[in-house]
Amino acid sequence: MIRAVIVDDMPLARERVRLYLQEEADITLAGEASNGADAVRLIEREAPQLALLDMRLPDFDGLEILARLAPARRPATIYLTAHDEDAVAAFDVQAVDYLLKPFSRERFARAIARARQRIAPGGEAPRIAVRDRGRIDLVPMRDIDYADAAGHYLCLHVGRRVHLMRMSLGELEAQLDPARFARIHRSTIVQLDRVEALTQRRNGDLDLTLRGGAALTVSRTYAEALQARLGLPVG
Repeated sequence: MIRAVIVDDMPLARERVRLYLQEEADITLAGEASNGADAVRLIEREAPQLALLDMRLPDFDGLEILARLAPARRPATIYLTAHDEDAVAAFDVQAVDYLLKPFSRERFARAIARARQRIAPGGEAPRIAVRDRGRIDLVPMRDIDYADAAGHYLCLHVGRRVHLMRMSLGELEAQLDPARFARIHRSTIVQLDRVEALTQRRNGDLDLTLRGGAALTVSRTYAEALQARLGLPVG
């Protein structure tokens, strides 16, 4: 069984979600909250696998709820919102889905199906939302080869494609799985399983080659940590 919580300041909205959940045989309701502070306490107490969160609440928004939880305590999240501009923010925090109010039973069921995939062992990979001329691309984190800073933009390198984002490297790093990604320079992060070769320089830096041929520099500040992460001798 999947344990779920509902967070919305509108009683009728909570009731609607509750009724929809009753049609999902593998989901049990662990509790409800009407504001952000109560939601944080509810999630910490009940440890649900799934949270259906209103994006805009009286005290603080649904994004802040996740920010106040330890990463290990954050459930898979479906955001409920009356504002379609909230979509990018929802996917930036790795939400399973967002439902634009009023949503149908069929649309709700699709979101729940995606939640099942995320919650299942080895389930759906987290994604990051990239906006380009009004279009939103959802890029799986596992597809990112590396990311680097270019002026006011962040460049996500995915195969031969480069996505430009208005985000700092530190903000991206906070979203990435630290078991899979590592910083190699103050302006560069790589996915570790993409590393193909390292060559030592005399000044302590490393030349790094990724699968696909991209050539990057590992500054000596990060060189030893990277070698240790890759299981290579240091020094």
